[in-house]
Formats: sequence, C-alpha cells, structure tokens
Amino acid sequence: MKVTRAEFVSILVKALKLTATTGNSFDDTASHWAKDAIGTAAALGMVSGLEDHTFRPDDRITREQMAVIVVRALKLTASSRSIDFKDHSAVSGWAIADIAAAVEKGLMKGYNDGTFGAKSNATRAEAATVILKAVSIKQ
Repeated sequence: MKVTRAEFVSILVKALKLTATTGNSFDDTASHWAKDAIGTAAALGMVSGLEDHTFRPDDRITREQMAVIVVRALKLTASSRSIDFKDHSAVSGWAIADIAAAVEKGLMKGYNDGTFGAKSNATRAEAATVILKAVSIKQ
C-alpha cells in the first residue's frame, strides 16, 4: 500500500514529538484531518507546499519528497556528496542534497537494482522504516 503526503507528515510529526505555535496553512488543508500536523511541519520548515500554495495532502508521497521532509525534520545538513544511483538523472534538483543526506545517515537506501526510485510512490513499509530510523537518530 502507498502512503499519502498527509499520512507521512502526520506520523512523522507525532513520532518525533514536534510542536510549533503557528503553522502555515495551505489553500487545500484548512478542513483536512491532518491540518495541525501539516501546519506544524510547515512552521518548522519541513514542508513548503507547491507553487500554487497547496499541499495536496491526499496525493501519494514520493520517495524524494519523503527524503526531503525527514532530512528537514531532523535538521540534518544537506549533503554535498553526489548520489550514485543508476536513475540519478530522474531526481529533482531540489531533492538531490537531501536524498544524499538521507542515504548518508542511513535513513533511506536504494533498491537492489541500483536505482533510488525518486519519483516512485513510497510504500507504507518504506515510510515506517524511515520514520523508525528518524526516531532513533533524534534520540
């Protein structure tokens, strides 16, 4: 099963016990069940939404989005190392440094075929693994 952007952000915010007094609201989250977690994530700089000022909470989260969000949640330094995946050319420019940091810190890894699958939708198992690793790094 795949995980949505709202589900991932909500679980990550709760698992890391993150709080913020004010949260950025997006045009499409005012009445969403995860609006508080999304607002917290926005206030902490974990998410910035899309160009049209939406978050698209019910869209499936991609692996590159997941990497960026978890690296920002943990306030890890983005890595200047290059990523050596066969499909590195498919990675969005805004995600390269955070994917490198996520891989470097052991939060995420590529697939057995040497690809990262940046644009692939993350599975619940992948999301759970990333969140558990994030919790262990934060402690």
